[in-house]
Amino acid sequence: MSRCSRLIGFGIALALAACGARPPAKGPPTSGLEVSYAVRTARPAESFELAVAGKGLARLTLKKAGRADPWGAVGFFAVRPPAEQRAELEKIVSEHSLLDRHDEPGFTAEGSGLLQLSHGTRRAEVSLTSKDEGAGSLRLLLGGLIDAAKKRPLAALKLASQARMDGPNAVVDLAIVHQGVEPLELSVADPKSPDGTISVRVVFERAGRLADERFLSPSDIAKLVAKKKLPGGRHVLAPGEKLLVPLPLVALPPAPSEVALRVEVAVLGRWRGSSERLEASSAPAPLEPEAPPAD
Repeated sequence: MSRCSRLIGFGIALALAACGARPPAKGPPTSGLEVSYAVRTARPAESFELAVAGKGLARLTLKKAGRADPWGAVGFFAVRPPAEQRAELEKIVSEHSLLDRHDEPGFTAEGSGLLQLSHGTRRAEVSLTSKDEGAGSLRLLLGGLIDAAKKRPLAALKLASQARMDGPNAVVDLAIVHQGVEPLELSVADPKSPDGTISVRVVFERAGRLADERFLSPSDIAKLVAKKKLPGGRHVLAPGEKLLVPLPLVALPPAPSEVALRVEVAVLGRWRGSSERLEASSAPAPLEPEAPPAD
């Protein structure tokens, strides 16, 4: 290899190293320590974003519930960290020099995410795959904040469903229940919005495993709207209000007495200036027996 070739190769290596160590882009100065923590996994499916303000609230957007509470509420939550918890967060960041970290955006074994820190004009990124004590302690503390925020829904929804056998079909009653304290806007059937139409999946499980599934088609949703059984466009749920979704008859799988049924819904939710596709599931429940004929 010529001297010129060696110099070129050395220059490329330096450039690659510099790119790998490049710190996160700078932004406006923050008021205290701020944290952005987001994860999206596939096994088990979970998706959330947590933003901890310097001296304010910790806001959680739970897009899909995880293993800890798979049938729980999803949506928008917030909690104000107590002074001792905020002090512990700053202590972990300081003692482990986490503001000096410039890791690559992280990937978990199940999916991907990010963990970014900001303080004043300093910016740092901590990899989700880091096994060191500092990163582990930080994620443990943030996990506690997430659990606390889940208990304080601002605009969130939860699914409730029950089903009974009716000959070869199941009659399924589904309700979207507003769990929060502020209005939540849902796009039930809004063709003007991306992901603006609700999607529904009926899941049959046998011994905790998928036995069969059914999907509501866009035409099924359109028929419900045309018959005024579902509100078209956007619908605002007041705190505590329920939106009933009258599903068409669902064909039963073989040996229906041995299965449990649950319903999954994906719907575009809006709260204040935030808009997210929210995915929720009702808890699995055995099918109720067929109703006796009326006298």
